[in-house]
Amino acid sequence: YNNVPGVGHCHPHITQAMVRQAGLLNTNTRYLFPVLEQYADSLLATFPAGLSNVIFTCTGSESNDIALRMARFISGREGIIVTESAYHGNTTAVMEVSPSGHKEALLPPWVHTIPAPDLRRLSAGQTLSDLFAADVERAMDELDERGYGCAALLVDTFFSSDGVFADPPGFLAQAVARVQARGGLFIADEVQPGFGRTGSHFWGFQRHSVQPDIVTLGKPMGNGFPMAAVITRPAILQAFSEKTEYFNTFGGNPVAAAVGLAVLEVIEQEALMTNAQRNGDYLRAGLRQLAQDFPAIADIRGAGLFNA
Repeated sequence: YNNVPGVGHCHPHITQAMVRQAGLLNTNTRYLFPVLEQYADSLLATFPAGLSNVIFTCTGSESNDIALRMARFISGREGIIVTESAYHGNTTAVMEVSPSGHKEALLPPWVHTIPAPDLRRLSAGQTLSDLFAADVERAMDELDERGYGCAALLVDTFFSSDGVFADPPGFLAQAVARVQARGGLFIADEVQPGFGRTGSHFWGFQRHSVQPDIVTLGKPMGNGFPMAAVITRPAILQAFSEKTEYFNTFGGNPVAAAVGLAVLEVIEQEALMTNAQRNGDYLRAGLRQLAQDFPAIADIRGAGLFNA
């Protein structure tokens, strides 16, 4: 289980970048410095053109906390839709949208859960896209009836905590379109599926050909060094900044920026996405072969080197 040191423990390129920057300068983000600008440009280059602004934080929990605030400011609504076993962090606000840490009855009324997108739930002739979109539509209707409305659909694009539900590629698109058509935002939690783990794409949402309004990052971003981020569109960040202030003492500090840049360099230089896709395909093929002889293997799910 390697969802934090995604490019390997104590990778020398990353260790050297950390030590070098720590020996040169480490301060807070009230000051600009070249490595931060370089890292921000390199990170944003991995996203579609419209997602061109970044806020640096220290943890995925902080990132999801900011994403919730943004969604509510922009939409003017409170309701959040998440899957039944989702985990999005450990701050007070984010725990309220993390059913994996609660019993259903303890969730606030502005949180509506929906089942994970499990192919085994399909009826004859039904597609997963239609099933998941219908679940989301019902949740939006219920939030409207409760008086909260839908501020956002918040999902880990691999549904990691629900059991890893990655396929078929594209099934998320219909649900996302319905949320955005009704004025809600789509928040893609890429804390676990991001940074090339799926093999075919750098970000999990890209497998579904969707454009999130907000993307949250964490865990493997610093290969174990505490760093995270929120990516969004300029209009969203501007509107958010006009209504509130946000400052993070350690988010995007020089050492973090140097480490993050080194992680991106390793992923590219060592062709780790190609490796993840090739070896992931090999692993799943072998597991499917084993499943023919061992009925206890009920299902094999995943993409790249992210499997269940």
